[in-house]
Amino acid sequence: MPSSPAMGNILIVDDDPNICELLQVNLRSEGYAVDVQTVAEQIDLDSLLTTQLVIVDAMRQPYSGMDLIFDLKDNPSTEHIGIILYSNLKSERIVIDALDAGADDYIVKPFSLREMVARVKSVMRRHRVPARSAALISFESLEVDLNSQTARIDGKPVALTKTEFSILVLLLKNVNTYVSRVEIHRSVWNDETAGINERIVDTNISRLRKKLGDVGSHITNRSGHGYMIS
Repeated sequence: MPSSPAMGNILIVDDDPNICELLQVNLRSEGYAVDVQTVAEQIDLDSLLTTQLVIVDAMRQPYSGMDLIFDLKDNPSTEHIGIILYSNLKSERIVIDALDAGADDYIVKPFSLREMVARVKSVMRRHRVPARSAALISFESLEVDLNSQTARIDGKPVALTKTEFSILVLLLKNVNTYVSRVEIHRSVWNDETAGINERIVDTNISRLRKKLGDVGSHITNRSGHGYMIS
């Protein structure tokens, strides 16, 4: 796998060369480095250390896409990798099985390229790992330490719950960009099978605003777009 470009590295695993080429061309046009593997069983997990996302077909090979998901999540070196599983199967059972196994998303074939690219961007954003040198995020008088998971305003600690801290970090990683309630819920609560609870998102952000004081006024929301810190 080549060195990571700004957008990140993606591996497509599918035995359909047409779909592989289509995805590879379109994702490369978005700035990603994209590799292709047609046989899931031949993947060397140690070669995926710089990979941020695997897009895999369920495949009816002896070693299937689901088998690959289990192995990726069981390996400490690859458990951080985001996974999108896609298939022509519309069964609720396979969706639940895929998410339970550790997949971030499930897409039914045939899919639109625009939808796939949007979901890729969402998963990549949630799995972006900050460099150690970028462990501190500053905004106005707020400083967030990703290593210790603490927040300070003017040097004074702010008591945040784990959920509030996770929401804050997600917003700070997307300054001046709206993050939808759906994406916030999926990223913070990490439970796509339970449905999206927009009220719990709003409630936690309301508490977060109050705890941040003047800094909290920089968190805005817009109907149909979500929340943004700017």
